[in-house]
Order: sequence, then structure tokens, then C-alpha cells
Amino acid sequence: MHSKSSEQKSMHPEHLDQRESKKSSAILWYDHPAEEWTQALPLGNGRLGAMIYGKPFEGHICLNEESMVYGGPIDRINKDAGKNLPIIRKLLKEGHIAEAEELEVYALSGTPQSQRPYQMLCDLNYSICHTEEAVTQYHRELNLQTGICKTSFLQGNTNYNMESLISKDEDLMIISISSSNPQGLSMSLLLTRGRFYSHTGKLDDQMIFLDGNLGDGGSNFCIAVKAVTDTGTVQVIGEHLVIRNAGQVILYINGVTTYPLRKKQINDCNTYLKKQLAPYSLEQYDAILKNHELSHREVYDRSVLTLTEKSTSKSVLPTDVQLQSRNTEDVDSLLELYYSYGRYLLSECSQPGGLPANLQGIWCEGITPTWDSKYTININTEMNYWPADMCNLSETAQPLFDHLERVAENGKRTAELMYGCRGFVCHHNTDVWADTAPQDLAKFATYWVMGGAWLCTHIWSHYQYTMDKDFLRRMLPILKEAVLFFSDYLSEDRGELVVSPSLSPENTYIRPDGQIGSICMGCTMDAAILRDLFSQYLKSCGILNEPIDPLQEKIAEMIPRLSPYRIGKYGQLMEWREDYEDWEPGHRHVSHLYGLFPSDQIDIQDTPELAAACRVSLERRIQNGGGHTGWSSAWLVNLLARLKDGDKALHYLEILLSDLSAPNLFDMHPPLSRISGIPWVFQIDGNFGGISGIAQMLLQSQKGKLRFLPALPNRWKKGSITGLKAEGGFILDIYWDENQLIKAELLSEAGEEVCICHEQGLKIICQGYEEIFDSRKECRFQTEKGKRYTILPLIDHR
Repeated sequence: MHSKSSEQKSMHPEHLDQRESKKSSAILWYDHPAEEWTQALPLGNGRLGAMIYGKPFEGHICLNEESMVYGGPIDRINKDAGKNLPIIRKLLKEGHIAEAEELEVYALSGTPQSQRPYQMLCDLNYSICHTEEAVTQYHRELNLQTGICKTSFLQGNTNYNMESLISKDEDLMIISISSSNPQGLSMSLLLTRGRFYSHTGKLDDQMIFLDGNLGDGGSNFCIAVKAVTDTGTVQVIGEHLVIRNAGQVILYINGVTTYPLRKKQINDCNTYLKKQLAPYSLEQYDAILKNHELSHREVYDRSVLTLTEKSTSKSVLPTDVQLQSRNTEDVDSLLELYYSYGRYLLSECSQPGGLPANLQGIWCEGITPTWDSKYTININTEMNYWPADMCNLSETAQPLFDHLERVAENGKRTAELMYGCRGFVCHHNTDVWADTAPQDLAKFATYWVMGGAWLCTHIWSHYQYTMDKDFLRRMLPILKEAVLFFSDYLSEDRGELVVSPSLSPENTYIRPDGQIGSICMGCTMDAAILRDLFSQYLKSCGILNEPIDPLQEKIAEMIPRLSPYRIGKYGQLMEWREDYEDWEPGHRHVSHLYGLFPSDQIDIQDTPELAAACRVSLERRIQNGGGHTGWSSAWLVNLLARLKDGDKALHYLEILLSDLSAPNLFDMHPPLSRISGIPWVFQIDGNFGGISGIAQMLLQSQKGKLRFLPALPNRWKKGSITGLKAEGGFILDIYWDENQLIKAELLSEAGEEVCICHEQGLKIICQGYEEIFDSRKECRFQTEKGKRYTILPLIDHR
């Protein structure tokens, strides 16, 4: 390192100012109505969600509330687990796979075997009086910068406009419907929910409601709609809200439950809504709209991806048409939109004080959603939160940690009664009641004790991005309880500490003797998660100056005894401790590659042989049809990014868009259509995994080192990404041209030392400070909290 020299020059980007000021695509738009769920547009505020669709004059809005779960908490712990666990382990050790799996189903399954299902709240149906004249100039859109959904069309000489939003500040949904004819708008509204409700009707002269209860021990719920107009009349007739001769109608809508674990307690839903909605008037709408837009723009503006040269915020093609385009500029423009959309969805379905995003985020289509729309924690919930920190939405992760505290408390009882262990355990599913007993009877998934441990690794990840010691101190007891369980539960086999019984999530193997099974004595993913959990617990204790105790000493001794990574006969990273054949070589899960991503145990620089084995495993999965669901394809993007294969990562992003995204860009899970004829299923983790993959392609920060553009595809010759977060408490804007870094801006939020790995030397500039680093490998310097550093690459003269 030395001070600046006249012999060395930094690269100065041409037209950089224009590049920085260019708008990114931020609008999903369509020229036809949404008649199906996969065409509808989502709104949310973390707690309340809505899907907007329907014909111009007749349609409905599907409404959701995060705590709409049938039934209350129940004791599902199988009382026969403890006495049968040693027998299962013995059968497994002796190679009696089928017998061990049969006994697992009887002795370890929850009683009853299923947790509580999430449900939709209700449908808001509307009907607008109209003539038979043709509708023209139909347009609907979702603006990601403002969080507002708009529909407009023309009938004759009359313009109709509908504007919808869900306000975080007001904690309710607002809809404005207007006509260019001052008294030309007459309409009716009705709330419906199939047969599963108690009452509907009049709440007051301007308000209708629908209420009910969610089964034995479940919450009560109510939804109410209030209408106010400019020139018309509002009347409740039966269970209909009737508006006549208006120019504009404003609807104030909210739904709540008596869910007891929410910070805001509601005991009487009907009374609460009547009191909440009563003060709202027509005149308040403009101010609410303005505040909502400002709030949304702040979130949107934190991180924007730019890959194309267009200067407007809206594509010239409707979004569904753009999805079918094979023009590379259209695809890259859509990827800009996809990145913003993923950030939008996470912010709209996961907010501090609420519940975490479930399998559908917060947007559930019916009373009986696929997989109950719960929290599947053998990949899906974890993937939901991969982009939370790196894509500059750290606040959205708070519901996950709040829920993890509840899971840990319930999991102590499960650990004790099922396994005779201290600490806490949670299996491959949980629900809004933080249930920790095994879910369902699926031998290839259910009897896996690692779900809570995997969630706990998000504690360390969040700390690394935020450097928030108060958060780490709050969560240290949770880490300790997770570690304590495995200090008791692990057993020894062939000199290694293993999880037994276990499985590699949802996958199946073939033994040399022809036996087919899922149950095993330890697998690659188990050991990888435990290496993270144990080491992160010890590092957290050190950071917080916790005195060394017997548990820390024991865990330090256990880490080297965990099963090591092994390379198999094909050169692949082995998924199990034995080199089994896969029963389904193209399986959607790639659990054994956890060490490559989301963990940083394996990387090209430090562990090249293991990274090469990961590549072989990945190629074998791909060659046999892997990545055939949205979330699975998204995981491949992240893994390929870690392997620095930007072109192939881009290929799977394109598959994610063209084959695995609905017209409204919702992620799809198609295998059910092959298995049982059920239509494609919306599963939101693919949206979140996809944008995590984009972020990984453009910035990686592991083991205290930052790498710019580590997996930049050849096609992305020029572009920028702003507002990405990096471990160490850094926020970065990155600009490139001709596939080379031309500038980066680094904001230090915590004042940590930073180490940047770059092929060229770098010039660092900050408020009068300037340094030249001519090392071709690492640029390391101490930052000051709150300061912004400009990073410029040096021209290579050699």
C-alpha cells in the first residue's frame, strides 16, 4: 500500500452520471383483466394481504391476514417416541432400513400427525352498474415504487379508475373507485367466504362485515368494509354495501383476528374494526396516499438493479408478453423488474411485530392451501429470508427471529419428552403456534431434527450483516438451547458424531444390497449445519465476552468429530456418509451442497477440491432434471454464483422466469401437475431465492472478504446494482462496463475493517483521504462508521 502516484491512473467511467440517474423498471402492467390467481396483483403491509383481480365491472379481491390459521395450539408430542428411539437406532445400525422407517412412522410422528393450516380471510366482491357498450383502453398495473395497484378503462365517454393500496401506517386497505361522470358510479359490494364463517351484515350505516371463528381453540376473526363518497349515497341493504350516483367512492377495509401472540392484542374483532374505521373520510385519502407512496419509495430506492439502457420506469411490453419474449434486452429488463418485485414481496409480507412469511408469503388463495401454507423449514422458510439482509431489507427478518424464540420455547418440551434431551428441537415444519413436533407421515422428510438448527444459523448471518451486538445478545440463549440439544442427541458411529436417525431432506437412496430408503445415520447436511451452529455459538460467546463454561468446552471438542465432507466415486460431494446411488438423480433438493450455499464452509479459493466436487454434484443433478421447481431452480442460481459460473447462473434465472413464473411473476412449483393433476402451485420462496441469486452474482461477502462481480454473466456487459449489503455492516453501490468494475461506493455502517478481493489494484477515496492498493489479491483498510468510500480500479499496465 502506498499513497497516490502519478504513474498509476484509475479508470473513470464514461457517462457515469447518466448511468446513476437512470430509472429502473418498476411496474408490472397488463392490457387485459386478471381472471385467475396467477394473473392477480399482490398488495400487503406485512399483516394484511390482498390479490386484485376480476373483470372491469365485476370482480373480487382475495384478502388475507397473517394469523388466519384454523385451530389453536395442540399437544402433538408422541408419547411413545422416547422408548422406541433406541430401537430405531439399533435397527438402523444393523441395516434394517425398512423396519426402522416403519417404526419411525408409528413412534415419532406427531399425534395428530398434522399441524394447523393457514387459510384465506375472505373475498371482497364488487359489481359496478354499466351499459353493454364495449370497454376499451383497459390497463392495470402494480407500481413497485409506490405500492399502488391501478386499473383504468374507458366505456363510451366515461373513464373508470380503481386505485388500491394497503397502508402500513394506517394498518388497513384503501381502495378508490372513480368515474369521470360526476354521478355516474353506482355499485354494490359483498363479503364472502364459502361456508366457513358465522355472520355477515351491517356493522353501521356505511359498513358491512363478515365474522367467524377458526375452530376449536382457534382465533375469532372479522373483516369490515366502510364506504364514503363525494356526491353519492351509501346504504347497507341486507349484507350488501350499496353506493348510488357517486363520482368517487373510497373503501376502507380491514380484517383482524384475536390471535393471542401478536403484540397488539384484540379481544373483540367487531368492536375494534367499527371503532378503527369510523373516523375515516373521503378527505383523508390524499394524505394517506401521499404518505404511503413516500414510505414505499424509501424501501424501493434502497436497492435497484440496472441492466438495460431504457429511460422509463415501465416496459413497452406488458409483463406477461415480456415473459414470453426471447429478446435478451426484454429478458434483462424483466430481470430488473424481477429483482425489484422480489424485494417488494418480502417487504409486503414480513414486517416487524408480525409473523414470518409462510410458503405463500401472506397471499393464500383458499381455505385448504397446498401444504397448508405453513413454514417448511428444511429449505423453504430459510430461502424466504436469504435476501433479507443482502438486499437491504434487514427489518423484514425480525418476524423470523420473534417466531424462533417461540419455537425454541415449545421445542424444549419436545426435546425432553420425545428424545430425553436438554435444549430445544424443531423438525421440518412449524406453524403460527410454533409447533415443534414432527409434521405428517412422510418418511423422506418428517423425522429430521435439524429444522430449528438451520433457522438458528440465520442469527449469525443477520449479525454479520448488521453487527448488532444487542440483537446477538438477545438471541444467544436460543443458540445455546439449540447447541445443548445436539450435545445430548448426537451419537457415535465409526468414530464420528452423527445425527441418528436422520435423512437428507426429501431425498431417497439405493443401498448396494438394493434396499431403498431415506433414513440414515448422519448425512452431509446434518454435519454442515452443526459445524455452523457450533462454531457460530462459540464465536457469539466470544464476541459477547461470555465466560468459558463446560458447554463451550464440550462443543469445541465435538466440532472436529462431526462427519467430514467426502468425495464419491463420481467425483461428487457425497450426500450420505456412504456412497449410495440416488433413487432420483435429478431430485429437487440439493441439501448436501449447503456448505457451498447458504454456508461459506466450501469455496473455490480455500477448498478447491470440495468446490470441484460440489460442481460435479450440481452437474449430475442438472443433467438428470434438477431445478425443475421454482425454489429449486433459485437454489441452483445461488450455488452457481458461488462457483463463479455467471453464465449458467443466468441460464437458471431465465428458466426461473420463462418456465417457472406465472404471468404475475409469482414463483411456481410444477411437479404436482405431473403427479396428481393438481394445477401449478404458488410458492414464494423461489421469488426470494431468485433475487438472492442475483445479489450473489454481483457481490459476495464471506469470511471477512468482499468480492465485486464474482459471477457476472458475459451478457451483462454494462450495469449497476445499488444498495446491496455485505457482511461487516457495509452497503455498496457497484457499477460496471465492458464486464469490468468501473466504480463502487461503500458506506460503512459499523466502522469495521474491510478486505476487498480484486484482480486489479484499487484506489480508495474518502473525504480528502486517498490510498492506492496495488496488490492483485487483497485490499484491506479500516473504515470509519458513517463514512462513504469511493473505490476505483487501477489500469493494469503490466
